[in-house]
Amino acid sequence: MSTSFPKPTDDFETCKKDLKKWGYCLLENAIPQDINQKALQRLTEQADAEKKLNLAFEDGSKTKKWGEFKQENSSESRNFNSKEGGINQRVWMLPNKGEVFLEILNNHKYFEVMKLVVGDHPIISSFGANIAKKGGVPMDLHTDQWWAPDPVHRNKDFLPPASITRKKFDYEINKDVLNNTDLIARPAVSNVLIMINGMSLENGGTMVVPGSHLYGRHPDKNLDIDIKPIAAQGPPGCAIITDGRLWHGTGANITEEPRIAIIITFCGPQYRPQENYTAGLRKDVLKKLNDFQKELLGYKVWSGYGRIGDPTEHFIDVEKEPLGPLKI
Repeated sequence: MSTSFPKPTDDFETCKKDLKKWGYCLLENAIPQDINQKALQRLTEQADAEKKLNLAFEDGSKTKKWGEFKQENSSESRNFNSKEGGINQRVWMLPNKGEVFLEILNNHKYFEVMKLVVGDHPIISSFGANIAKKGGVPMDLHTDQWWAPDPVHRNKDFLPPASITRKKFDYEINKDVLNNTDLIARPAVSNVLIMINGMSLENGGTMVVPGSHLYGRHPDKNLDIDIKPIAAQGPPGCAIITDGRLWHGTGANITEEPRIAIIITFCGPQYRPQENYTAGLRKDVLKKLNDFQKELLGYKVWSGYGRIGDPTEHFIDVEKEPLGPLKI
C-alpha cells in the first residue's frame, strides 16, 4: 500500500495533522491571488534590476553552495554572483522592496497554521525570495534550525552553543534516525514558503523528507545516503509550511522558466533572526508598519528582551537618541 504524503488543501485540520505527522503541510491560497500576482510582478522587476546593477546574490551551483559564505578556515567572504558561478538568485529584505510584501505580512491564512509550530508571538527571522533557474544543482538537505542545541544525556560531553556551525553539530545521540528512542529537540522555527508561480519536481520545487522532523538530528551525507527526498508540489499561491526540524532543500530546475518562491522564516522571539530589521529596515518603510507588522519584525519588547533601555516599554523607538553618559 502506497503512503499518502501531504497534498494541497485549504482545510486547517488537515494541515494540522500533516504538520504533526510529516513535518510539513501544503496550504492552498495561503495569500490572496491578487496579492500573489502583484508579488510576482514586483519580484520579477526587483530581481531583474538587482542583476543588471550587479547587486544580485546568486548561489545554487557546485561552487556556490548555500551557507558556505566564507572561505574555508578564513574570515574572507565568498563572492556569490553569476560571474563566480552562481545560478539561482536570492532577493533579500523584502519589506524594503515594495508595499506588496508588507501586505503579505498581514494576518493571512498561513499565519494560523504557522503558529501551530512556533506559537502565539513569533518574529520573522528572514523574509526573502529564492528564484531557482535552469542549471542550478539541488541544495544539500538541511534543517532550518541547525543552530539549535540538541538534547544531551546527563553527564555527557556536549558541543557548546557558540561552537555550533552549519557543518558542526552534536551527534552524540540519535544516529539511527529511524529507530531512535532518545529525546529530540523541539521546533524553534517554521518556514512559510509561498509558491509564487507554482512548484513541481521539474522546476526546482522544494525537496522534503516526510517525517524527518522526528528523526532527532540534522542530516548527514555519510549517514543518510539511503534517504531519498520527494518534491513538495503545488499551484501558484500554495504554501509549504514546515516544522523547523524537517529535512529539506531546493531542487534542480530543469525547465526554461525560473521558479519563484517567497520564503518567510518565523522563529520564537527569544532567537536571533537572520535578517536584522531593527537596523536594516528603511525609515520610510518603518513609518508604514502597523503594530502587528512591527511585532513580527522585532520592534516589540518581549519579556524585557530586545529593549533599548527600559524593559517596560512596549515597542522600541529606533529614532530616539539613546541615553548616554550623565553627570550631576
